[in-house]
Amino acid sequence: MRPPRTPRRRDAASLQPAEAFNPGDLVEVLPDEPGLRGAHFAAVVVGPSAKPRGYTIEYDALLESEGSDRKLREAVPARILRPRPPPLRAPASEAPEVHAAVDALLDDAWWLGVALGGADGAGKLKVCFPETREVMEVEAADVRPHLEWADGEWCSPDSMEIPRTMPYTKGMQIEVSKVEDDSVVAWLPAVVAKNIWKNNLLVEYTVSKSGGIALSEEIVDVKHVRPCPPQASAINFCINDEVEAFQGGGWWLGVITEVHPELKYTIKPAHLGVEVQLSQKLLRLRYDWVDGQWKQESQNALKPKFTHGVKVEVCSDDEGFRGAWFEATVLKSAGSKFLVEYATLKADDETKPLTEAVEARHIRPFPPRIPVVDGFKLLDEVDAFCNDGWWVGVVSKVISNQKYMVYFRPWKEEMEFEHGQLRFHCDWMGGRWMRASPAHSASVDGEELASGICSANVRVK
Repeated sequence: MRPPRTPRRRDAASLQPAEAFNPGDLVEVLPDEPGLRGAHFAAVVVGPSAKPRGYTIEYDALLESEGSDRKLREAVPARILRPRPPPLRAPASEAPEVHAAVDALLDDAWWLGVALGGADGAGKLKVCFPETREVMEVEAADVRPHLEWADGEWCSPDSMEIPRTMPYTKGMQIEVSKVEDDSVVAWLPAVVAKNIWKNNLLVEYTVSKSGGIALSEEIVDVKHVRPCPPQASAINFCINDEVEAFQGGGWWLGVITEVHPELKYTIKPAHLGVEVQLSQKLLRLRYDWVDGQWKQESQNALKPKFTHGVKVEVCSDDEGFRGAWFEATVLKSAGSKFLVEYATLKADDETKPLTEAVEARHIRPFPPRIPVVDGFKLLDEVDAFCNDGWWVGVVSKVISNQKYMVYFRPWKEEMEFEHGQLRFHCDWMGGRWMRASPAHSASVDGEELASGICSANVRVK
């Protein structure tokens, strides 16, 4: 637990309506700076203060300096003061309920925590502090029920609703940070088991071990939690890409140091000096959850150069062609456009390949070849070669390891394809190839898919 420090002062512009106090009133100071949130320091009001607009108080237990016997006095804004709670104590024979909000007396302050039940030592209780993720054994006499001062009266958290700003609810899949030396080194998959006053969560880890230590559940502050990242992964990674690698039940932060054939990469984890080699399916680009939004870390993606002879794919906004990509070769660039020659589309005379100028937004590099292991699976998102182009669809039925039915959402049609007419679907985004994760693809509503399948199946030659 951090030792207490002088609370940060705020100017008058940040003041909010607060309680009125008189000299001699017994109060508690609730600092709002990092490392001290959740602490309640006992003090007495000396008098009003102009800068900051609030009160001068004298702490009960904090001294002016080390070795001094004079109690610390300082001016604090009124909004971080509250009356002292009544001296309510549970009978010694009754311990707080498990997961009840309590205050524990540590380092000259009452710290907000969560009761975990009795400890091995007689007369002691286990208390969890979700912000620091510490669990301590505290003398039962130094633990009190937590009370909130609201609208001029004391309220038990049991009678108050969890703040509506709480973004996580019971059953939600999340990720919880693993911290080493004050830095996040990994994110562990978990599920919200319970909301606990005020901004705390009981989480159950979906993988039983983390870093070799058995870990099934934990109570954490929401600042240690984030939603599951976007369900997409890069097809090709580059050297120096910041990634997250799935190992030991969690996603560990690292950097790509070497690229190998067959979609394998050497990773240098942030927490280890030893490099490891992993396959592409165990990697994802690093995303950070910042102010309620996903922010992708800057990556080593390069802008492709479409020069003479480069194979590309081209899309069109014309009616009947939207959603399809056609193979082509770049002949030359012309300002912001490119002159391309199509591999399958013919000119009006039906003898020569069609050539046309296309805008840069309609052109992308040729997709990478993604190995298909043990055939395509039900609900795999694929591109199907049909009518001279590649059209995105979903595998709706596996007929055999060489034949599949594919459903096309825009037209609500189902068609049969050979294995060689399909490829995994991926998108060109932010200068790299991205593919929806299998979990994301499988989230397609099966009933909706089934209801849209046409009764007449069409065979593609």
